[in-house]
Amino acid sequence: MTTQTPPQHGGTSHGPDPSRSHRYPPPPPPASSQQNPAQAATVAKPSTYWPLSIIAFLCSFIIGGIGMYFSAQVTSRWDAGNVEGARKASKTALIIDLVGIVIGFLVIVSSLSGG
Repeated sequence: MTTQTPPQHGGTSHGPDPSRSHRYPPPPPPASSQQNPAQAATVAKPSTYWPLSIIAFLCSFIIGGIGMYFSAQVTSRWDAGNVEGARKASKTALIIDLVGIVIGFLVIVSSLSGG
């Protein structure tokens, strides 16, 4: 039984060696430009709390407006790949929205009962 050795300098080649093609894995597929590495993992996008922001805006314009700002920041930070920033913006939006709703509710109740 004889084994073939690759040609040395100046030798002729008879094409690619089929025994070498399975040694290296194929290159990975190109990454999509639409998908962030953080989103490729199974990380869920934080909630934007838009309904709460709208209710807070109707109860208290200033505080509701701030809540809307942070709700918008959740999406923009998530799209930029900033998962931790999106989580913080989501938590901040929730807190501000709840504070705006409570303050608006207290103002409405006090104005109705103040007579």
